[in-house]
Amino acid sequence: MIAIIGGGLAGLSLSYFLENSKIKAEIFEAEKRLGGLMKSEVIDGFTFDSGGSHIIFSNNGKILREMIEITGNVVMHLRRTYIYYEGKYVKYPFENGIYMLPESERFKILWDFVENLIKKERKPPENLLEWFYAVFGKEITERYLKPYNEKLWGRDLADISLEWVKNRVPNPPIVDILKSCVGIPTEGYKHQLRFYYPLKGGIETLIRRLNDNINAKINLSQKVKRIESDEDRVIIKTKKVEKEYEFVISTAPLHEIALAFDDSKEIRREANKLEVNSLTVVGLGIKGEIPDFHWIYVPNKEIIFHRLAFLSNYSPFMSPEGYASVIAEISHKADEKIRDPIEKVIDGLYEMGFDFDVVVDKSWEWKYAYVVYDHKCSKAVKKLKDFLIERKVIPHGRFGGWDYLNMDGVWEKSKKLAEVIKRVQDTNERIARRSGSKDRGESGNRCKDEEDIVIKIIRAKDLP
Repeated sequence: MIAIIGGGLAGLSLSYFLENSKIKAEIFEAEKRLGGLMKSEVIDGFTFDSGGSHIIFSNNGKILREMIEITGNVVMHLRRTYIYYEGKYVKYPFENGIYMLPESERFKILWDFVENLIKKERKPPENLLEWFYAVFGKEITERYLKPYNEKLWGRDLADISLEWVKNRVPNPPIVDILKSCVGIPTEGYKHQLRFYYPLKGGIETLIRRLNDNINAKINLSQKVKRIESDEDRVIIKTKKVEKEYEFVISTAPLHEIALAFDDSKEIRREANKLEVNSLTVVGLGIKGEIPDFHWIYVPNKEIIFHRLAFLSNYSPFMSPEGYASVIAEISHKADEKIRDPIEKVIDGLYEMGFDFDVVVDKSWEWKYAYVVYDHKCSKAVKKLKDFLIERKVIPHGRFGGWDYLNMDGVWEKSKKLAEVIKRVQDTNERIARRSGSKDRGESGNRCKDEEDIVIKIIRAKDLP
C-alpha cells in the first residue's frame, strides 16, 4: 500500500493513474474538502473559483484530451485576454499587443527591440530582471514586464532566479514582435490560445470527477503531524491514526513534510530558505453586463489586484441570468495581511472604469499559491528532496516538488510518476518470484529492494 499526502490535483491525479495500474493508494488531506486551490463555491446562485482563475489547456494533445475526458462537459474558448495599460486594454501578451498602441510608442519599442537584438556585447542574464532586458529590451520590460512581475512577486526581480523562466516564460518569436510593432496583429503563447472550462460547477468539477473515478481511501481533515521510516516501512501519524506504508508520495509543501520528519537545526535552516507567495481572492456577484473579456492583467501599482477574471464568460452557468461572476486575485508575501480586500478591489474596479452593481461579495485567503524561485531556493530544494527520498518519501506536485506547474504539468508528472512506480512494483514482483515464496525471510526485504530501485530511478532523473 502507498500513501499520498495531499488531496489536490497532484494527489488525486496520481491516485487515478496508480489505480489504472492496479496499485492501491490511500490519501491524507489536511482540509475538510479535496481540491487544494481548485475549489469552487456557490453563493446565492453565483459560482466562484475561490482559489483563483484556472483553465484547462496544454500543448500536449494527449494530456489535454485526458483532462477534458475526465472533466466531462466543457466549453471551448479562444482566449480574449488583455492588459490594463495606461488606461487602455492592450491585447495579451504585451509583446503581441503592441500593434494597439499609438504609432509613436510602437516606434520607440521597435527601435529599442532592434538595438537590443544587434547588441554585440551582452552579459548572460543571471536573474529574471536581466533576462527580461536581454530578451525583450528596455521598452517592453519597463512598460509591462517589470511592473507586473514586481507586483506579482512583491520582490526585486533581481532576486528571482532564472529557474522560473524555464518553466513559465517562453522566448517570444522575433518576427511576431516586429509585426506587432508595425501594426500587424499576432498571437502569442499559442499553447493557451485555445482553452477549455467545465460547463457547470466551476473548476472544482475536474476535482469531483477525479474523485468519482478513484477508489482510494480518502482521509479528510487529517493533517500529517509526524513521519518516521526504517528500512521496511514509512509510518504516517495524524491526530487520529498511525499507519505504515511501503513508501509515501507527498504533495504537501516540501519544507513542512521535511520538518514532520526532522525538526533539527540543519533541516529547519534549509526549510526556512523556501519562500512562497500567498493569495487573496475576492469574488463579486454583479448585476448587469460585463465586458467580453476572459481575464485582465493589471500591472498598475495603485490597483491592489494583479488579475481580474470574468468567470461568467468562461461558462454561462457561473451566475444567474442577467448577472455575472467575477474574481480578483491579489498576490502577496506570506507574512502580509490584506486588510479590507473587498473594498480595495471595488476601488480598483472604479479606477479601471468599471461601475459594477455588486450584489454578492466574499473573499478567500490561501497561504500557499506561488513558489518563489529566489537564488537560495535551488540548493535548499535539492537538499530537502534528497533528505525525503532517502526516507522513502517522494516529493510531487507544485508545492511537494517545489515546481511551478500548470494543471497540465501536474497531470503529466502524475502520469509519469505512476508509470515509474508501476515499473518498480513489477520489478519487485519479479524479484519475489525469482527468490521463491517459500523463504519468508525474503519477503521482509521486498520493500527495501523496491526503495533501492525507486531511489536509483530518481537519481537517474527518470522520475518526473
